[in-house]
Amino acid sequence: MGIEAIDYPAQETTGTPYTFDTIETLAPVQAAFEEILASGIDQVALVIIKLHYEQEARLSQTIPGSAYLLSNLRPMVRKTDRVFLLGNSLYFVLRASNQQGGSIVQTRLWEALLWRVHNMTEREFLHPRSMTTGYSGYQESNASIDDSIEAAGIPSLRYDWQSEKTYRKPLRQLQSLPQAIADDMELPALARKLGIPYLILLPRKLSAGVQHLVNPSLAQELGCFPIGRERNTLTVAMLNPQDNAALDRLHQETGLLIFPVLAHPQALQHALEQLV
Repeated sequence: MGIEAIDYPAQETTGTPYTFDTIETLAPVQAAFEEILASGIDQVALVIIKLHYEQEARLSQTIPGSAYLLSNLRPMVRKTDRVFLLGNSLYFVLRASNQQGGSIVQTRLWEALLWRVHNMTEREFLHPRSMTTGYSGYQESNASIDDSIEAAGIPSLRYDWQSEKTYRKPLRQLQSLPQAIADDMELPALARKLGIPYLILLPRKLSAGVQHLVNPSLAQELGCFPIGRERNTLTVAMLNPQDNAALDRLHQETGLLIFPVLAHPQALQHALEQLV
C-alpha cells in the first residue's frame, strides 16, 4: 500500500504546508535518510516517539489520538524535515542535524507532547497508557541508517499512566522507599492523583531553551530541574510538585507559568548533580 500524506492547519500561512506521512513499514523512513544523504548532506538526526494504548493488543491500526498528537507536534520541526506515523509511533527525520540537534528537538517535542496529552480529555481522544522517546544522529551511529533507527528506538525518556491507587504515604517519605515500590506504586499513583506527568528519566543537562531562564544555583536551592519551555510555560521536574513556595519563586524569577512534573528521586538527584 502507498503512503498517505496528511495536511492540517500550520503555524505559517505561506509556503509548503506542514505534512506527515502515514506508513506501514520502515522503508519510507530509510528512504528519507537515503534521499538526504544523496543530496550531499551527511548529517541526519532521528527522533522517535512511541505511544502505547491499552487497546493496542486488540487493534493493529493507528489509533486516532496518535494522528491528532502528531498533527500538533508537526509544526515544531522544520517543513523540510520528514515526519512519519507508523502504527502509533512517530518518526521525525531531521535533515542537516547531528545527535545534539536531535536531543534539542526531542526535548522540545517531548514537553509539547506532555502538555498536549495532559490537557487532552478522554472525550476528545483516547489517552496513551505510556509514551517513550529516543533520538540518534546518523554520523554518531557508525554511519548506518539501520543503526540510527535502532539507536533512536532506545528510550531516553518515559511517561507512564498507571491505574489509580490509593495514596497513603506522605510525600516526604517517598525518597526513603525502595526504588521498586516508588516506581511501581507510590510515584505513578501520586502523579495520576495530581493529574501531572511522572518522569522516570530526566535529560542529562539543562536544555538550551531554559539555560538562561533558571540559574543552576537556584535549581539546586529549590530542588527542581527545568526540562523545557513551550511558549510562556516552563516545565519543571520536582520531587514535590505541590511546593507552592518553590513554584512561586520560579514564577517570580522567570516571569513564566510553571508546569510541574513529578520526578523519581534518584533521577532528580542525578540531574541536579550534573549542574554542579
